Amino acid sequence: SNPVLEAFGNAKTVRNNNSSRFGKFVEIQFDACGQISGAAIRTYLLEKSRVCQISEPERNYHCFYLLCAAPPKEIEKYKLGDPKSFHYLNQSSCYELVGVDDSHDYLATKKAMDIVGISVEEQDAIFRIVAAILHLGNIAFALEGEDSSVLEDDKAKFHLQVAAELLMRSTDPHYRCDLEALETALCKRNMVTPEEVIKRSLDPLGAAISRDGLAKTIYARLFDWLVKKINVSIGQDPDSKCLIGVLDIYGFESFKTSR
Repeated sequence: SNPVLEAFGNAKTVRNNNSSRFGKFVEIQFDACGQISGAAIRTYLLEKSRVCQISEPERNYHCFYLLCAAPPKEIEKYKLGDPKSFHYLNQSSCYELVGVDDSHDYLATKKAMDIVGISVEEQDAIFRIVAAILHLGNIAFALEGEDSSVLEDDKAKFHLQVAAELLMRSTDPHYRCDLEALETALCKRNMVTPEEVIKRSLDPLGAAISRDGLAKTIYARLFDWLVKKINVSIGQDPDSKCLIGVLDIYGFESFKTSR
């Protein structure tokens, strides 16, 4: 399970090329006779802000760079390219790590997913989500009128369309991500009152904040899902009588800009 957790929960920071950006509590579970009956991983405080904001000389989570170094067929399938072309990655000039082969680690991560019981279909869904987040970050907005926003250009429209396709690629039309609904969700906000729901337009800054909030939420839910799959694989015991726990909390660093 470690390669999977590291791919999605670790990143390069100022002092550590493979720093965990989440807290991990490992439980060794015992039955009434004192025999080990299971194990589980509980995670806390995932650094969601890193998905959208990084500083020199850091990197975003490893999985984004691994996917950009995937075999050509997968690069084409997810409509990816050079990491430098994605806003969520190009805020720092660090794209590669010394002694690390992202293309090799991508295949190693997929192999680790096989071992923990993540199916080929689930792996495709995971990396579709990772790719969709990168495309979300490239959706830029322009001012329309006094305080409304629209997609900035054809490039923004392209990334919106790709993100929508990747987020919910399904043979069932009822479970597809609606392109117009996604654009509306980014450019407008619903204000709920006891009497009615008011739809309020967002300016470009507000739309960008909404976009980043969506990206962070999607990534956090993906990470939580991965942890649940890993716990199923390692065999946690919900009826354990006692446990030994080991807490591994990530270190805090000083940033130029508060997150």
